[in-house]
Amino acid sequence: MASQALYRRYRSQTFGELIGQEHIVQTLRNAIAEGRIAHAYLFTGPRGVGKTTVARLLAKAVNCTAPISQRPCGICESCQAIAEGRAVDVIEMDAASHTSVEDAREIIERVQFRPTSGAYKVYIIDEVHMLSTAAFNALLKTLEEPPGHALFILATTENHKVPATILSRCQRFTFSRHTVSATATHVHAIANTEQIMLEPGVAEAIARAATGSMRDALSVLDQLMAYGSGTITLAQVRGLLGASEAQEVTALVDALIASDLSAALRALHDVAEQGADLRQFTREIVERLRALMLMKAGGDPALLDTTEDDLALLRQESAAADLGALLAWVKLFSGLDQQLRTSAYGQLPLELAVVEALAAPAPTAHAAPRIAPQPRSTAPTPPVRPSVPPTTRPVTIPEPPVQRTSEPPTESYTSPSRSTPEPAPPLPEPPIEAYVSEAPDEPAFVAETRAVPAPPTAAAPDMGAIASDNAAAALLEQVEGVWDDVLQGIKARDRTLFVLLTSSGGVKPIDVKDDLIVFEVKNEWQVKKIEQPTPRRLIETVLSKHMGTNYHISCVAEAQNRESPNMRREQIRNSRKDPHVKAAINIFDADIIDIEQH
Repeated sequence: MASQALYRRYRSQTFGELIGQEHIVQTLRNAIAEGRIAHAYLFTGPRGVGKTTVARLLAKAVNCTAPISQRPCGICESCQAIAEGRAVDVIEMDAASHTSVEDAREIIERVQFRPTSGAYKVYIIDEVHMLSTAAFNALLKTLEEPPGHALFILATTENHKVPATILSRCQRFTFSRHTVSATATHVHAIANTEQIMLEPGVAEAIARAATGSMRDALSVLDQLMAYGSGTITLAQVRGLLGASEAQEVTALVDALIASDLSAALRALHDVAEQGADLRQFTREIVERLRALMLMKAGGDPALLDTTEDDLALLRQESAAADLGALLAWVKLFSGLDQQLRTSAYGQLPLELAVVEALAAPAPTAHAAPRIAPQPRSTAPTPPVRPSVPPTTRPVTIPEPPVQRTSEPPTESYTSPSRSTPEPAPPLPEPPIEAYVSEAPDEPAFVAETRAVPAPPTAAAPDMGAIASDNAAAALLEQVEGVWDDVLQGIKARDRTLFVLLTSSGGVKPIDVKDDLIVFEVKNEWQVKKIEQPTPRRLIETVLSKHMGTNYHISCVAEAQNRESPNMRREQIRNSRKDPHVKAAINIFDADIIDIEQH
């Protein structure tokens, strides 16, 4: 016959034997003593924290024949029947294997029958979030108004998947993880009962590896008991769990605090040579750095899930550490779990993180030198007439269309006869008011044609704009050069975003405007996804790291980018239909012809 697992043999049979969850135990005891038992309970929390155990204890308590203050006693016939799994009034159902609406209908039909021996018929539904939507809907009415003898206890590890209509009909209790000290104490107690010797630190190592789950801790102890021969050592724990010794974690953390890169890399090498699980080692580093960060920030030591011996070491290390550095290290090492799981290069991601933590990041090898962005020149070309202030844009008040006649026009410019090649007479000085316009949309060349008597000369090139264009082109080339490295950096942090940036032809930079880099994508859906706050922030962070300067990004769909020249042409064609603009263009064309003839 197979041996019964430790977590089943040492399952708590009374509220007094339960480890942790004191707030839940006190509430249930008071409800039983005052006769305020609810018709439905929902127990939520991570795995191995006692949800099913408390559900069975509550089933015992409501059917126990002992005095109210002693329930559940664990001695009466009802308590023993429930503990042995032969109580017909306590029905346990695994929702993972009973998900259909037919299973819910079977519960509805059977709940109407009164219990055979006890006061309550108790239904314990484990992993209730696995029920189908139809099953949940079928249970709604029964769960809201069950018979007086029925009690529902629902247990789940993912309460966010339970419909709100179910949550509102239950009293909800949230189970917390077990602390390292409580788990280690329970492991020591069971080891003594089983007559197993534990070396110092073994129970704490098991408790840390269990991450708050008492069932996981007892499963590890059960496996170590089968592996060992009366005494369990730290080497056996490390061999089973792939965990590292506490002094190795301490050596690496001390090297980080002392900025000793050689010692830190040597500690990593020793851990890798021992064949330890690097992911577990990284988790322990993160946990130690987190504790140091909280201690340095002035946090209450009671918030730290650690022993008294470790607390003294944390105080000593936190005194020599810098809070800003601890914060950066926690962020850096906490993101390595995924990389270590998928990397084909062993401890390389961890070594890179150590070097990045202690050494200044080197610039990208093939990146072009950083060219400071220059703003595009917006200053107008120097005016021909000195009477006009340099910063004033010469425009005129709009007038109705002017018809060309044989008489000289009344404008400030007089055109000579086309048959007489005589020079044009001098023009009067235009008033300053002529440069103030109430029509900001009128083209500037209209006023320049009317107010400037001198023949137009070839415009000098705008050197500021040319320099700005050259700088923008160099920056765009630099962005294209580092874009592959940027994609790899994004892939290490968010593979979903990497797939989005490389699918459907990929994303490519098309323009640089000061500190804004414009990217072209395939469609509007990609624009919406990429410009959400989280992906945008990640792209800007990685891109700025490779470029050496902070940049912002903007995306434009490929179809929109291609249609933009056509849209500008349409706007120009529409502007030519305006009577004022049309008249100004006619005057300008006639004046150009006159000037060319002379």
